[in-house]
Amino acid sequence: MDFSIFKNKYRISGNLEVLTALHIGSGVEENGMDAPFITVDGNSKNKNFYIPGSSFRGYLSTKLERLLAKENGFKFVDKETKEELNEADVKLIFGYTNLQKEDSSVKERVLKKLSYNSENKDDKEENYYSMAGRIHISDMLINTDVDSIKRDGIKIDRETGATETGAKFDYNVIPLGAYFKFEMELDNVEGYQLDLIKLALKDILEEDLFGGKLSRGIGKCKLNIEKIEFVDKTNIQDYLFKKSMKTKDVKEFLEITNLELK
Repeated sequence: MDFSIFKNKYRISGNLEVLTALHIGSGVEENGMDAPFITVDGNSKNKNFYIPGSSFRGYLSTKLERLLAKENGFKFVDKETKEELNEADVKLIFGYTNLQKEDSSVKERVLKKLSYNSENKDDKEENYYSMAGRIHISDMLINTDVDSIKRDGIKIDRETGATETGAKFDYNVIPLGAYFKFEMELDNVEGYQLDLIKLALKDILEEDLFGGKLSRGIGKCKLNIEKIEFVDKTNIQDYLFKKSMKTKDVKEFLEITNLELK
């Protein structure tokens, strides 16, 4: 698999709809509040809330890791190559930095997919120990004019199960009905990888829990995909010269066509 040449590019856009309430904490105290919703400039009064693209990227990565874990007892197979998939295929999509520390089966599949040749003296294994991801998700800016809502919280002692004395804290949430802009780009993905990404998106396309403080009854969101654009070698000239991309029907795009489950 040679990522140094152009193969394709996909752009998936739409919005993330908040169905209950949503919390993405900034980790920085603001105006006496321990856990304000993250904002572009650190000032919640300006209402410029956003969801880091890295947060949604981590959500998708975790979904795929769970699906491909060998403990599940079932196997995903690439229809074209008949190869069995494992956690290595998550890393081949999302990237990695410490391949040498991975399980041997993961390491072997990554090296195989990247066409590592141990007999070539110039092809050193350490050159494959890190790789950039093929998936990029933009920070998701809010596109609804809403105020955040302050909520009270208490800390629970994990050992006793009782409330910790003086451990009250405040956090804020974005209320139901809010929308965040969503845009994801995929570069040089194979057919089976595209299907894996669709599987990772499946839950939140049908409503799923996302964000922080889920045990408090918040975090139900739904991803609404509005547009699928792509470029491959058949329309590369239009893309390079005119920035024009072809479009796909969303329902048709989301069909799984390159994977088998055994």
